[in-house]
Amino acid sequence: MKLLSSALFWRILLSSLLVVAVLGFGLNRAASSHEELESQFDRLVQHDLKLADDAEVLLRLTSDLETGKRGYLLSGDRTFLLPYNNARRDLEGVLAEAQSTAEPGLEDERVSAFSNLVHEWIDNVSEPQIRARDRGDAIDSEMTTTGKAKTDQMRDILTDLRNHALFDARTREDVAFQSVTASRRETTGVLILAIVIALASGVWIARDLAGAASRLEDALVATGNLEPMPHLPDRRDELGAVGRSLAKMAALLIDKDSTLRSTLADREATLADLRVANAELAARDGSAREYAEFVRELKTLDVGVLSSSGLGGLVHLARAEVGVVFLLDGAARLVPTHAVASDNRALDHSVFDSQGLPLSTMKRKEPMLLRGDDLGDLPPSLDLGITKAKIAWLLAQPIAVGDEHAGAVLIGKVGSMEADREQLVKDASRQLALALHNAWTHARLTDKSVVLAEQGETLARANRVKTEFLASMSHELRTPLNAILGFADLLLVSPRENLSPRARESLERIKRNGEHLLTLINDVLDLAKAESGRVDVRLEAIDVAQLVRACAAEVDSLRRGKDLRIVVNAPAEAEMVTDGQRVRQILINLLSNAIKFTDKGEVTVTLTMDANDTRLAVADTGIGIPERSMKDLFKDFQQLDAGDGRRHPGTGIGLALSRRLARALGGDIEVISHEGKGSTFTAVLPRLARVAAPSSEAVA
Repeated sequence: MKLLSSALFWRILLSSLLVVAVLGFGLNRAASSHEELESQFDRLVQHDLKLADDAEVLLRLTSDLETGKRGYLLSGDRTFLLPYNNARRDLEGVLAEAQSTAEPGLEDERVSAFSNLVHEWIDNVSEPQIRARDRGDAIDSEMTTTGKAKTDQMRDILTDLRNHALFDARTREDVAFQSVTASRRETTGVLILAIVIALASGVWIARDLAGAASRLEDALVATGNLEPMPHLPDRRDELGAVGRSLAKMAALLIDKDSTLRSTLADREATLADLRVANAELAARDGSAREYAEFVRELKTLDVGVLSSSGLGGLVHLARAEVGVVFLLDGAARLVPTHAVASDNRALDHSVFDSQGLPLSTMKRKEPMLLRGDDLGDLPPSLDLGITKAKIAWLLAQPIAVGDEHAGAVLIGKVGSMEADREQLVKDASRQLALALHNAWTHARLTDKSVVLAEQGETLARANRVKTEFLASMSHELRTPLNAILGFADLLLVSPRENLSPRARESLERIKRNGEHLLTLINDVLDLAKAESGRVDVRLEAIDVAQLVRACAAEVDSLRRGKDLRIVVNAPAEAEMVTDGQRVRQILINLLSNAIKFTDKGEVTVTLTMDANDTRLAVADTGIGIPERSMKDLFKDFQQLDAGDGRRHPGTGIGLALSRRLARALGGDIEVISHEGKGSTFTAVLPRLARVAAPSSEAVA
């Protein structure tokens, strides 16, 4: 009811309703134009642009079909059929979408014509050519020409369909923008009219408000100066209520003035207390900066530097007169190592006794603070140059971490220590003690590294002894194993033994496993001999071509169950002087590895010779070797990660033994591998092997 009785309320309400009416008319016209524009753009997006996009996708699918088919016909590589098959799979969906988008008439006829052409091209041209290429038949050139004409016709249809859709889209866009322009002009006119009405009513209301506000301003000035307030006319609107409230506030302000004056006096006293607190805070900030500078001096592992600069920083931070560092020497005796005065002058540290407080602090591993009466009736005195003064404050900090102690730090002060600085000095002494312990430990570790180097040489000698022991034990294991194999073979071939099928199967299993174990022992024996320089080499003239073919036949059974073939490229005859048994070991190891890591494809053995060298290359189409594993390829007992998630059998001896045998024959083994593409291992051996006699140390 109070609001309805306000004259200002009715003035503003009537002018606002008039402006709202004009704006409502404008909004209604704008909404109508917007609906028409939305219809145009919906048609543009849902039909024109979508049809153009479908035509563009069909063009791309046509290109994928033709490119995939042509790539497969030219190369025979079925990977080219991947985009072809994907395009065939997606074609029907896109055609259905384009058919549903196209309107009856020209658009629908073009989509249907393209659908008929592309299905005719796939059924009568593309698929027959692919099947002919699968069979290895020649490609019909006339069919290729027909297919080319059809694909050109398909592209023309799709290009025409896309261009027509884009033309309709541009036309519809122009019409829509023209509608927007007309709607904007109409809306602008309505807004201008509403603004004129709003300005006129605003001027009318403002003139009345300005007069009332001027009188209120005079009253506010008087109130602010705590003077009697001038008379204000009685109004029925909000300004009248403000005037009445202002009169009450003026009376209240005069009453509050006296109270504020007394409060101001109290605040001035509080401000003085704040100044004192700020001065104390500034002093603490200075101490913090000094502490930060002190900590920066501790970033070193040099005991001498820490004992001088670090101790000097601690003495300066504590405002003390003397500081001493005690450390354990090489004989575990506590001795003074450095002493400084308050002016950072180095003192003769030998005059300080390490017994008593320093030794007790180090052993207890707890800091000790002595001040005043705690120092006893006869406290230690300090020579200040002009006189001697008694120590009144003393801090002893142990240099220890955990159960290990290294020494102690002592600082002394003639006067008393400020209460706010004492905790800061304690923290700083702990930091210095920790840094000194780290530096002292680092120095000891440096000395120990020399000892470890000497121990490394001892371990190397022990490794050589291990190799000798391994070679000896291989002989000891092989002797009883040969006896076991001999008895098993004797029982199997003896006509007097009436063995049951189960017993015969068990004996054959014993023989197979024993022969496998004997092979492993022989490899270990050869590896141990190679490590100790005791490889037996017997040189003779051999036909290496015949040896290559024999090795390939020997490992032929290993490819059972795999889609794999073994190819030998070798001349009819090829002679060289070397140890045939060692060459056979090398080649068998390389062939076995190639077959083990190749599931399909081929393993090729190639023999080439020149005037000086014989090259035996074993190439496979297997999984290859990762680049990260090449450095560990020829390590003893090293099973490499094949990279295919499977665990391949083996002991990791073959490649290491093969390289040692090749080097014993005066050659080496080279390897080229690409992950996923296969590997090529090449044994390069001299045609006339020259084997050096073993040294006396190796023979021993």
